[in-house]
Amino acid sequence: MQTLIKDRPRWHLLFMAFLSSVALLLTLNHLSSFDPSPLPSIAPGQNLSILLSNAEFDCNACEKPNVTEPKLAWEACLDRGSAPEYYMSIVIVTRSDDYAGDQRHRLQNMIDSTYILAMRTRTRMELLIVEWNPAIGRQRIKDIFRFRRSEYLVYRIISVPKKIHDTRPNIGNIPLHDYEGKNVGIRFARGEFILCTNQDNIWSWNMHNAVASKSFVPNMFYSQYQDRHDNHADHLPKTLVRLPSFPNDEKVFNACPINAFGYGQFVMPTPEPITMDNFFKIGQHAGDFILGHRDTWRIPRGFREAGGTAWIDMEFLMTAQWTFDIPITFTYNTLSCHQDHANVWENNPGAQNDNTKVDLSKMQAKEDKYVNERGEWGLYNVNIWEMGLECAAFRGGSGVL
Repeated sequence: MQTLIKDRPRWHLLFMAFLSSVALLLTLNHLSSFDPSPLPSIAPGQNLSILLSNAEFDCNACEKPNVTEPKLAWEACLDRGSAPEYYMSIVIVTRSDDYAGDQRHRLQNMIDSTYILAMRTRTRMELLIVEWNPAIGRQRIKDIFRFRRSEYLVYRIISVPKKIHDTRPNIGNIPLHDYEGKNVGIRFARGEFILCTNQDNIWSWNMHNAVASKSFVPNMFYSQYQDRHDNHADHLPKTLVRLPSFPNDEKVFNACPINAFGYGQFVMPTPEPITMDNFFKIGQHAGDFILGHRDTWRIPRGFREAGGTAWIDMEFLMTAQWTFDIPITFTYNTLSCHQDHANVWENNPGAQNDNTKVDLSKMQAKEDKYVNERGEWGLYNVNIWEMGLECAAFRGGSGVL
């Protein structure tokens, strides 16, 4: 073999090396091109009548529920279904004012990033936006942001009015309850897997790969590494990004180019036991990414509803593992990047949940637990119809019909 290689002309060896480099480059860049394969047909048995509301902002070509009575249409919009309709539900909580510090363009980037994720991976999913305590005197989320039409993506907006907000515990008189809102999303989500995240995140190449690889399994929660969000340096670490308003799709997609595996070959690490030594590492920014199967989320009954900000996301992972023996997979192969912004919630320490009385050693020993009571989370204990909770579902207003 050595003789054969030696006898080959130098130009031939250089040409073969060039071809190998091109092949490697094509493999690494597979994510950056659309697959031209035809759109999949709707699977038999999927009930399209529950997907779309009869709200006036639906496009004329959209299918609508086969109901006319308002409460039936409302129930159809909220129906989670006895079986999953999508591979994934992505849940965020927001409102239309500037409560999070110039967050509107970050939310639009997140919506666009989710559209790109669904389109490029050709995976049916929903973006479920919980609009908590809509700001009085301002346009609503559905009227402000751009929602592009896709065969793969359905949008749902569940609006929790001030009347319900005022019945919830509230530390620091905050206008939005993130964990309570995520629980509403968990309750009504239609995806096989439910991902609770924040409006500041955009999806990495790893996330595209993990979705395409169908990397998630039931009876597990997934969390990820992100760099500390209080780093606002000129040169940010790779999991923190800055994006302008309305970047094009290529810029959004390439803003978080973290990719650890060949396309379609993403592998999750072995679940890592949470200990006193690593709980902060695993849970530090858990609010930006916790994913679990729709049935797994119901075992710990969502996030503890304490009425404040901070801590509860980290506590949730410890509760899942220590109280309910649900394993946690923590990956350094970051699945979402955080859009850099000022840490507004840190300026209101009076709104943060008090964890000074939480005894972690007793939690780990199963002597203490911090869990919502049955029927007292996700607004199960509220008459949401009479108190004005709203629901709208739609496929977006532009794109190929």
